Amino acid sequence: MPQDISIEKLEEASRRFDQRFRTKKLVNLCISILIVALGVVPMYLVFAVKEGIYAFRFLTVNGTLFTMAGSLIFIAVNLYELTTGREMTLIPVYYVRLSCAVTESIIMIVVLIGLVLGDPSGLDEWDEIMTHAVMPVLTVASFLTNDSPVGKVRPLYRFCCTSFITVYGLIIITLFATKTLPMDMIPYSFLDTRVMPFPQISGAVILIYLIAFGISTLLYLLNRKLSWLWFRNIAKFLSPSP
Repeated sequence: MPQDISIEKLEEASRRFDQRFRTKKLVNLCISILIVALGVVPMYLVFAVKEGIYAFRFLTVNGTLFTMAGSLIFIAVNLYELTTGREMTLIPVYYVRLSCAVTESIIMIVVLIGLVLGDPSGLDEWDEIMTHAVMPVLTVASFLTNDSPVGKVRPLYRFCCTSFITVYGLIIITLFATKTLPMDMIPYSFLDTRVMPFPQISGAVILIYLIAFGISTLLYLLNRKLSWLWFRNIAKFLSPSP
């Protein structure tokens, strides 16, 4: 007959839960602070020195600002969790973090495609390395290691985590509709009706949404898997000895 779980095992399991909780919150607090710190100087340079308001036409600039704003939210949440010892994995916070991870993944993929096609310009300067490589990796790591799953996330909700693409599209349309930007400053050829016919542009946009949805789903599944692997080990530890 199996024996009952000992008090010592319960206390050790509780200690492990608490240690993991504090460790992941401290790690992600540091990551969020680092993301904000790394983004400040590149954003200053691109707006004050290089491009001015024209910088808003770039996906990376808008994505970096979005991620920095999200990271400020995560800093506040992690500080609250560490202070109170209570998990605050609210669904809106989970979706914002996943949206940031999807956004930064797209930025990194675009740069990698450029490298494969022989265009290393995305990593020419140190500030571009920060926004095109370091910050995306940190953001994805922050999502995968921080949030406990909020349960099964429906495909529609995972698709909503691609919403930054829509936000970016609205920004671009507004800039050109208000003539803040001239048409010859369209940053990407697949958005330029002078280069590609509208059906091809529509196809490219749909493809981007599908890729983003795939990334959202993959990150969501990895997050759940990593979390449950750890909890499974705790369950094995608590299993009574025969």
